[in-house]
Parts: sequence; C-alpha cells; structure tokens
Amino acid sequence: HYARTGAEGALQMAADTCAAMARGGIYDQLGGGFARYSVDREWIVPHFEKMLYDNALLCRVYAHLWRATGSDEARRIALETADFMVRELRTAEGGFASALDADSEDAEGRHVEGAFYVWTPEQLREVLGEDDAA
Repeated sequence: HYARTGAEGALQMAADTCAAMARGGIYDQLGGGFARYSVDREWIVPHFEKMLYDNALLCRVYAHLWRATGSDEARRIALETADFMVRELRTAEGGFASALDADSEDAEGRHVEGAFYVWTPEQLREVLGEDDAA
C-alpha cells in the first residue's frame, strides 16, 4: 500500500509488524528463515515447518522494507532468509524443495516436532557455560 500511495502509516505498520516477526519465535535466530506459524498467542513457540513459499514472500517483504526505510534489521533478515533458502532448500538437481518438515529425529530416534531446533537447559549450559545459559 505504501509503495502505491506513500501513506507513512502503512509503512510504519509494516515496519512494526516485520520487526515483531523478526524478533519473535517464528524467525530462526540461528539458521535464518521463518517457520510457517506460531502455535501460541504470544508468537514465541513456532510450528517448526519452514515453507519455501512463505520464506520467498517474506524475503521479498523484508527486501522492500529495507529499500523503503534503509533498515539494517530488514536488510539482515532479507539476506539471512535468502541464504537459508539457498542453503537448506536447494536440491542437488538445482531446484528447490517445497519445505523442511516440522518433525525431526530426537536423540532416541523418534520423530518429534522441533527436535532439531529445541535445546534443553542442559545443552545450553554445555554450549554457553553456566553464566550465559542462566
């Protein structure tokens, strides 16, 4: 809407929404890319499936926001999302997979939603150390 009308309110609404999404649970802070949706009202816990079309559209949204505002955060999210798609969804044949499944194997070999993405408190302490994991 902003691109057609120049309505600053529309740009601000889009910028605020994009900032909240980038800082929330549906954006993968480590690997880039967006989960399909959140399973809680606070948008903290994602449904861990990452869809190609969602990420392609969101990459475009953040690129347009970057162009319109010069936002460093929008630039970072656009580039990280593009990198995620190329790194994780590109196939050996040169095409793209449609999604990454939400389910992955846990330590016991069971298929569990989000097993690849979720860290236990013990794992965080092991990687970060006691002070940073607190």
